[in-house]
Parts: sequence; C-alpha cells; structure tokens
Amino acid sequence: MKIDVFNHLYPPGFVEEFERAAPLLKDMGKRVRNISTLANLDNRFRMMDEFGNYRQIISLASPPIESYAAPDLAVHLARVANDGMAELVRRYPDRFIAFAASLPMNHPDAALKELERAAGLGALGAQIFSNAAGKPLDAPEFLPLFDEVARRDLAVWLHPARGANFPDYRGEEKSKYEIWWTFG
Repeated sequence: MKIDVFNHLYPPGFVEEFERAAPLLKDMGKRVRNISTLANLDNRFRMMDEFGNYRQIISLASPPIESYAAPDLAVHLARVANDGMAELVRRYPDRFIAFAASLPMNHPDAALKELERAAGLGALGAQIFSNAAGKPLDAPEFLPLFDEVARRDLAVWLHPARGANFPDYRGEEKSKYEIWWTFG
C-alpha cells in the first residue's frame, strides 16, 4: 500500500464557504480554483486509481484561512473544513486514512480549541503555514498551541505560504519566476 501524507482538498461544504469568504482572491486563491481534484471527488478517485493501492492523508488546500478571513470567520471556516475532512475519512476509509486539521491561526486561543476539537475528530495533527497572517510562528501567542501539539504527540504539516508580491531575492520587486508558491 502507498500512503501519501501531503494531499490537499476542499471537503464538500467548505468550497461554498470559501467562495463566499474570498470570491476574488488572487495568487493561490486563483490557482486552486482551476484544480478539479481539489473539490471533485470523482476526479480525485479516478486519479488515485491510476496508482493502485494508494491512500491519502488529507489537508486543506492553500491559501491559509487566516490570509483571507477575519478571525471570527477563520474560526468558522476551520470548523467547517475539519468537520468535512473527518466526514471524508469516515466515509472513504479505503481512500483517506486520516487528516491534518486546519486552524484559525489569526485567532490563537481559538486555534488551540480547534486543535483539541479536531484531534477528537481523528486529526493526526495540524497543517500550519510558514507564517500566520504575516506573523512568525515563534511569536509568543502561538507557544500554547505548539505546547499542546507536543503534549498530545501530534504532527505538524508545515506548508509554505506567501503571495506573488513577496520577492524571492533581494533586488526583486516581486517573485519573478512564481517561486512564491513553493518557498515560504
């Protein structure tokens, strides 16, 4: 059996919430709208079948929730995403063996509560992006979250996150070769 640990998707229910929250989002927001396997399970399953006995650990696709949603909305979106991920794992255990939780990192207290809730739903850990709405992950407000991750012996999926307006090298005004979406 092949297990792929870093697979992104938008669970049913989340797509509509994402579109409502960020209908004109650029960079990754624009890019993900053109990938059918992120939201269409039939397309995803056809693709997965090409690899034989293949299963995925799933996580929410970019962009980070906190990059386009105010704190209270980010809390709601994380809950919708995690409920949807848990449902997909329950419904398709032969396809999805587990999930990484989404957290509203622009609301650290709620992120800690959502980590606890998502772990109760079966999350193996959390996907956290390389910055939290522009803040470094070693900022003091995130320490309780990382303490809880360690206490529960959960994993962290660290994902790069920044926009095209973030230069890759000194002297550039923007990311010249679209490296922005792989560096973080």
